[in-house]
Amino acid sequence: MIISVARLPADGLRFEHEYGPGEIDTGGCEFALREPPHVAGKVECAGVEFRLRGELRATLEAPCDRCLGTVAIPVEKGFDLLYAGEDPAAGHGGEAEVHGRDLDVAVIERDEIDLDALVLEQLELSLPPRVLCREDCRGLCDQCGADLNVETCQCTKPMDPRWQALADLKERS
Repeated sequence: MIISVARLPADGLRFEHEYGPGEIDTGGCEFALREPPHVAGKVECAGVEFRLRGELRATLEAPCDRCLGTVAIPVEKGFDLLYAGEDPAAGHGGEAEVHGRDLDVAVIERDEIDLDALVLEQLELSLPPRVLCREDCRGLCDQCGADLNVETCQCTKPMDPRWQALADLKERS
């Protein structure tokens, strides 16, 4: 979904979109969509910038970092973003000083805001730093690959060779 800021009404533009299955491409992302995203909000002109505020709802699926089981991650988050037109002086080579404010404002290309890219970005930002199916997940056996949450493997752990001399000493005494 594309929002054209060139034809933005003076009082702003409200938007709402429920994505259908396959409508948003999550290829290359660390998650899949269990429930299609729903986004709603408003775009307003704020001087030379555009302010986009809204809410996003979806349910993601990602693999557990320990056992690789599928984990459902509900997402309900608000966003408040600023966009500005492309700086005509930018991109002409040379160096440019970056100010703190520049990091808070996204650049609009061709007077359009791509809502699909915004939704993907917000979904990726909502992923937890560590995805776990449960806090006490035991993970996979590093020898046979068994899910230690479901079964107990019979693998014998090889001894670290750095401790072998100490183990030999224990056997002799």
